[in-house]
Amino acid sequence: MDLESERLERSQLESLSTAELVRHALAETKLLVKAELLHAKKELREEVKAARTSGILLGAGFTLALCGLAALFVALGLALPLTAWLGVLLVGVAILLIAGGLAWFGVKRLPKKPLPHTQERLKADFDMARETLQ
Repeated sequence: MDLESERLERSQLESLSTAELVRHALAETKLLVKAELLHAKKELREEVKAARTSGILLGAGFTLALCGLAALFVALGLALPLTAWLGVLLVGVAILLIAGGLAWFGVKRLPKKPLPHTQERLKADFDMARETLQ
């Protein structure tokens, strides 16, 4: 940061009236709020996209888990007379393993902390404003 340009800006600000300073501060605040809203919207879009993907994976996992359970119940029913039950049992176990993997990947892709970048920027802006006003 160039110190000479900062002095020039400071000298310009010192020559302004109180009403002009307040208008300048309000305009800067408005720009800051607009910028934060744009960043939050972008971050929220990214999180919604990740949540949508996770929802699809979780839905597929749960659907396949129900199919696997149905196959396991069929295998249990076919196991009583001891005919062709092993094939149905293996298919049921395979479907349950695939469903578990999809559900695990879906849970891993869920956002853990909402809007982390926006929260960090707001904390930094708040801290900077507090330091400047002291």
